[in-house]
Amino acid sequence: MRYFALPLLLLSGCASTSNVPPSGLEFSLDGCTPFLNCVSSTSTKSLYSVEPIRLAEPLDSSSWELIKAEALKLSGASLNSARYGYADITCYSDGVGFPDYFELLVDTIRQQLDVRSQSLLGFYDMGVNRERVELLRSRLIERGIAVN
Repeated sequence: MRYFALPLLLLSGCASTSNVPPSGLEFSLDGCTPFLNCVSSTSTKSLYSVEPIRLAEPLDSSSWELIKAEALKLSGASLNSARYGYADITCYSDGVGFPDYFELLVDTIRQQLDVRSQSLLGFYDMGVNRERVELLRSRLIERGIAVN
């Protein structure tokens, strides 16, 4: 039995946000589990917290398509599902190809993009998820979609 415990612990990452409704934006992204493999703009714990991406203008279909396109340019990105204002993406790490869940959700009231990135495998991500969010932020700022 003890031989199965270590692999189980190493593979104990989580999935993307649970209970995503089939339509609308009236929900929030999940926070992070108590492992060092996740960042989320909705997390209340500073260890897992990352600032949301502030949008330069209210979201429209054109800016949403640009946001998705920039997100899909991230290393190993593959779109699982998307609708206006929400995207569920899997990013595979360079080299080893470990999967990470990456989610985007527009908060139209605050005019911001909430983000969540979590490694599927392991307890620690070596900062990869935070770097991914910051890379998307900088690309969106360069495109004029987001502001500092």
